[in-house]
Amino acid sequence: PPRSTLSSSSAASDVYKRQILSFSSLLKNELNGGLTPELSETFKYIENGGNRLIRTIDLILNASKSQNNQYKIKLEEVDLNNDILKPIIKSMKDKADKKNISIDLHVAENHLRIVCDQYSISQLFENLIENAIKYTPKGSVKVSAYINSFGKLQVDIIDTGIGIAPQYIPKLFEPFTQEEQGYTRSYEGLGLGLSLVKNYADLNNAEIKVESEKDKGSVFSVIFN
Repeated sequence: PPRSTLSSSSAASDVYKRQILSFSSLLKNELNGGLTPELSETFKYIENGGNRLIRTIDLILNASKSQNNQYKIKLEEVDLNNDILKPIIKSMKDKADKKNISIDLHVAENHLRIVCDQYSISQLFENLIENAIKYTPKGSVKVSAYINSFGKLQVDIIDTGIGIAPQYIPKLFEPFTQEEQGYTRSYEGLGLGLSLVKNYADLNNAEIKVESEKDKGSVFSVIFN
């Protein structure tokens, strides 16, 4: 779709997102003190559904921009730790806490500066870290940033989750693909997140490597060239 269509779609989606969650919050506040357990559960479903809708719309719009080469990168020097990784870890802590899993950030140096498009790199790490939490029923998620043996900046997202079957790894970054298919699958999603991660990595001259073992966890490595 044309850029103007994407912009107007994005603006419209922002309005709908705000309306869904704002109306839910307003009704909840009006009933404050009079909420039955059944109503509390209903509001929980509304909020979860609204957040899933937000996520879906954002993924579809970003995928559309990326696939049509309409996303224009803006290169700038950023502090990978303070500008990108720390804020993401902080925003994801509640999700990890709700699952009783730990999430930690380990940075080898105080200032790891790179030239990149900050928005797309933030989205890249947000997707990878959110996935690590999503697919880890127990244990931990660890994010480690350092200079590797080749002198390149590398970030590893390490989880103790369900892992990935070896035969599925080559398909991992294809859009609309998931290891589990059909209505009986254990996890929700469109299968768009990792395809966007790959596109964002390509835009920023970075590569992604994956190591995984079923039922033992995964390591997603982002290496900046």
